[in-house]
Amino acid sequence: MPAFPTFFPRPRPYLALIFAPALTLLFALTLVCASPSVPFAQQDPAPTPGLPAMPSPGSTQNLEERLDAVRSQLANIAQSIQDRRQHLDDLRRHMAEAQTASERAEMEAEIEELERLIQASRTTFESVATGGVDSSIFRDQPEQPFDWQQQLFEVIEPFLDQLKQFTETPRNIERINREIAQDQARLNVVNRALANIANVIAGVQDEELATRLQALEKSWLQRKSDLELEINLQQLQLQELREEQRTFWDMLHQGMLSFVQGRGLILIMAVVVTAGVWFLLQTLPKVVRRKEDDAVVLKRKPHAKLFTVGYQAISVILALCALLLVLYVSGDWLLLGLAMIILVLVAVGSRTYLPKFMTEVRMLLDMGPVREGERIFLNGIPWEVKNLNMYSTLYNPELQGGVLRVPLGDLASQISRPDDPEEPWFPTRKDDYVMLSDGTYGQVLLQTPEVVQIKHVGSVRTFSTGSFLGASPRNLTRNGFGFAVTFGIDYQHQAICLEEVPAIFETAVTDALRASFTDGLESVLVDFKEAGTSSLDYLIYVMMNGKAAGSYWAVGRIIQQSCVRVCNEHGWIIPFTQLTVHQGDGFEALRTARS
Repeated sequence: MPAFPTFFPRPRPYLALIFAPALTLLFALTLVCASPSVPFAQQDPAPTPGLPAMPSPGSTQNLEERLDAVRSQLANIAQSIQDRRQHLDDLRRHMAEAQTASERAEMEAEIEELERLIQASRTTFESVATGGVDSSIFRDQPEQPFDWQQQLFEVIEPFLDQLKQFTETPRNIERINREIAQDQARLNVVNRALANIANVIAGVQDEELATRLQALEKSWLQRKSDLELEINLQQLQLQELREEQRTFWDMLHQGMLSFVQGRGLILIMAVVVTAGVWFLLQTLPKVVRRKEDDAVVLKRKPHAKLFTVGYQAISVILALCALLLVLYVSGDWLLLGLAMIILVLVAVGSRTYLPKFMTEVRMLLDMGPVREGERIFLNGIPWEVKNLNMYSTLYNPELQGGVLRVPLGDLASQISRPDDPEEPWFPTRKDDYVMLSDGTYGQVLLQTPEVVQIKHVGSVRTFSTGSFLGASPRNLTRNGFGFAVTFGIDYQHQAICLEEVPAIFETAVTDALRASFTDGLESVLVDFKEAGTSSLDYLIYVMMNGKAAGSYWAVGRIIQQSCVRVCNEHGWIIPFTQLTVHQGDGFEALRTARS
């Protein structure tokens, strides 16, 4: 019987599965969302699409061309702002001279629109001139009340930002194409309007009407100029985005390189530290474990189970704390946020398995329906519960390969009981001789938890272990066996059938069996059984020990031979079965009729 650890169980990796899926998912998401970064997640802001990027070696000429384009754009935007200011001043003068309220309301709406356009042009001018710097960070934000939904969004916002950045270039190209199409459609409408205004002006004779139409034409011409400037700017941005757009493999290569240099390094550090803490905590019991003699298996103390389970739970918590601490110290809030979200989701999802988990915990603490050192029946075979763990150890000393590792959940429906020292673990052992209920006789060659093989009539028969037990095997070797023979003599020896014959038969059978089996015979019983139809029958019953189990059928033959030999020596007649015909009145009448 193998020895099992008694105080601390052998360190097993099953508890690491509690947080291993979180690490795996965290690694996959980080790989997908990886963006250009430097170690410890210190990232530089990405350039705004459509604006000149930092020069690279060999691109000075291209940079000068882009700067010239930017200067031209700034000049056009400045001229647009100047024209709109002039138009705004003209509108304000005309508003002061307006005669009706409707004219003033119309001019006020147009003034508001011009002020909005001027402000937008100023913002565009500043953005183009500064290279896309976000100036909103210099404005103080009002203090907002606490909102848990907003706080949760801020935790996952870095993750969403990485997803947006991963697809930013294709989305910007699509957006600019859509805006160009919209502005082109507006420009077509403006051209039609200007053509119609020009046709109307050509035939106008009234100077006041002509002045108003010319002012309207100037407004539409300014709108046309703004649209053309906007379209040119968008086309320039689109051209730069297409030049900077990389292929999928380039993006994948750059993403993996950035991952290895940035978050990959952090993640590797976190995994190494977590694994190191786990390994240290699992190795510590080996160091402090007292030395055991393999030949002696000591019983655990009552509190040892509770201490073991508590120690493993603390090991998991400390390993997870080490993981989160590394992510916190590295300053990578994306990985830290993802790790916390995954752990929260795992904790929330575990509510379904909590009842089953508590049942298994009680079993681990040796407080459940199955306890260590007791006996259970599994698949019709008795087993001793040697060790309760996530994979429990069951042991049957009578079976070859009689050690099973069973998941703890499979034992939740079982009930164990204390074992009696005299209870057998299996009805047979290897090399035992058995007799099955169907008359099969043979020697056991192999018995395992799955199959039993018997040598029967020179060949090997294989049974499943359940079928073998269902055949009610008689073990002839373990406790010996009995053999009964009925033997009869003729009625003419009736005078001596009760006193002399049994003693003579008993002496002859005993001598013959002892001659054949030196130590195999235990007892012989010869007794008158019955007066049969044609013989006086005797019951001869012998008890043999297990040493003679291999000669089961030979015992019966020796008994028969001994009895026949006695009859020959004493001249006793062995009758055969006779048929006696009794003639009745019908036979007499038939004979009379024939005569």
